[in-house]
Amino acid sequence: MIVEKLFQQIDQGRTGYNHGYSTGIQKLDKVIDGVMRQTYTTIFSDSGSGKSSFTQFSYIYKPICESIKNNDNNYFCYLFSLEMNSEMILGKLLSTYIFETYHKEISIKQLLSREQNYVLSDEYYEIIQKCKPWLIEVEKRLKIYDKGLNADIMYSKIMKELENFGHFEETDNHKNFIWNNPKCIFLVIVDHISLLRPNKGRTLKQEIDLASAELLTLRNIAAISPVVIQQANREQSGMERRKQGMINFSLTDTRDSANPVNDSEIVISLLNPFRNRLNTYKDYNISLLRDCFRSITIQKSRYGESDIEIGINYFGKINEWHELPLPREIYDYTKYQDPNYIIDKNIDNKIVNNKQNFKFTL
Repeated sequence: MIVEKLFQQIDQGRTGYNHGYSTGIQKLDKVIDGVMRQTYTTIFSDSGSGKSSFTQFSYIYKPICESIKNNDNNYFCYLFSLEMNSEMILGKLLSTYIFETYHKEISIKQLLSREQNYVLSDEYYEIIQKCKPWLIEVEKRLKIYDKGLNADIMYSKIMKELENFGHFEETDNHKNFIWNNPKCIFLVIVDHISLLRPNKGRTLKQEIDLASAELLTLRNIAAISPVVIQQANREQSGMERRKQGMINFSLTDTRDSANPVNDSEIVISLLNPFRNRLNTYKDYNISLLRDCFRSITIQKSRYGESDIEIGINYFGKINEWHELPLPREIYDYTKYQDPNYIIDKNIDNKIVNNKQNFKFTL
């Protein structure tokens, strides 16, 4: 029976069934294979390092853009947002989309005219109106729950949502979920899990542990992909560790509970060296990159390599994450202080690809 299931997965893989969506970061995709079905991921960092923004970019925005481009229904995300309301989430996604599509930097504060002495211009308002059809497509693939949450409510909401995608069956004393669309990648993101409100009689750790256990169960029986965002323990990254040269996080640095990390196939941490007052990090010039640099570390990967760090150019205003060259390949750091080089690079790549395609057709 197990042999038959294995060969079924091998045969499915040969048809492209087991491929995921890109995170938008090529080196990360090579290690974790992108946003995959039936994969539990934990993402953690300390406050202000961008763990929610990274998750929105790589696990929501990029897969949704790919799904819309392919005109498929193979991606759906249920986001339990415990820090940010649904309008702010959509606004941040819109900000990134406007930059990548119309090459305009409009922050979420500017979109809502919340910035002091600023009112959104007619030009920008016209661009936003053009984006409305895209946002409607986004809503087909993204559901946001932004109210108080505990493990019981989370489990109930997921089970209710799954009814729209298939049904459960009991076979040989096992409960399995039968998908209407077997190719669907169903993400459940909890941002972040330490903000769960413990049910009566449970501590926060017990609430987190229960939520993680329920996500693990649903991963096994319904092939969902949980993505848990967790806070790092700042005490673990204090002065004593810095004296020992241990700047980055480790698997033991998550706060409130270790269970999400233990339950995960993939664990990713984010580090902001500028926040840690470092002038250099891994030979990158942080004094010049400042808050535009993040280090992404794959702390754990059951399907590939781990302990791999990726230097990232991060632009918080438009929530854009872009892989940096290696430090020895950077000769002008001023280039990476402005996100417009990303647009220019994409345009150049399109021109090259078009030329290659033209030559091929001849």
